[in-house]
Amino acid sequence: MGYRTYLEMLRLPHTLFSLPFAYVGALAAGLRDPLDALMVGVALFSARSVAILSNDLVDREIDALNPRTASRPLVTGEADPSKVSMLIALFSALFVLSALYFNFLCFLLSFPILLAELSYPFAKRIHCFPHFHLGAVLGASPLAGFIAISNSLKGLPWSYSISLALWVAGFDIIYSMQDVDFDRKFGIKSIPSCFGESFALNSASACHILSFLSLLPSVRGPYSLASLIAFGAILLIENAEARRGKYKEAFDLNIISGLILGLGFMIDLI
Repeated sequence: MGYRTYLEMLRLPHTLFSLPFAYVGALAAGLRDPLDALMVGVALFSARSVAILSNDLVDREIDALNPRTASRPLVTGEADPSKVSMLIALFSALFVLSALYFNFLCFLLSFPILLAELSYPFAKRIHCFPHFHLGAVLGASPLAGFIAISNSLKGLPWSYSISLALWVAGFDIIYSMQDVDFDRKFGIKSIPSCFGESFALNSASACHILSFLSLLPSVRGPYSLASLIAFGAILLIENAEARRGKYKEAFDLNIISGLILGLGFMIDLI
């Protein structure tokens, strides 16, 4: 048991695909300072780490019963729950301090963000729409980046944020298709387990169509337009793969689509 186990638990690719979205918000507010750019990354990384680790910690008993997740470190004993709890506390403190670095408004808003992240694992035990809870948390990243630099709630990039939230909700619906039978058996709530596979796939497609359309007002130049077109093409492939039952393959496409989408908009803003 070593630090590599805990590093792997952070699932760094998940952070990498969400990083550009915080930077789009920050660039839209006029980000120029390299230290500010670094601190945006620190804030996002720490927030994502809180979300990922708390989900694994709360779900470890359920994960032990699910063959797909039974090899996770908290299930196998490779990771110590007390150490993971300490990491969650440390990353929470780092996130709050990162927010305070920018301005007092960010500091105040960091607490509801943390609450939303820490409460996500319980959402799937309460209602059938935890995908939108997750979507709202990640959808807040461009708003957070904007507020960090502007210290204002005026002119927030809502279209980008709404698009991101719908995109995340859509791919989380597809991801949860892998566990639909398990979720029904153990009372874990999701759109697939509550309403069936057909409804879930149609819901994911609807989310992704609305996500694409929501971004149209945010196009600022040739790079963002090209990235949006590429994003739409990948979404089509993703949903087609999901309808063929290739849920894991469909989900994995999101790392590519997220980077393409975020970088195109970042280049136009720069």
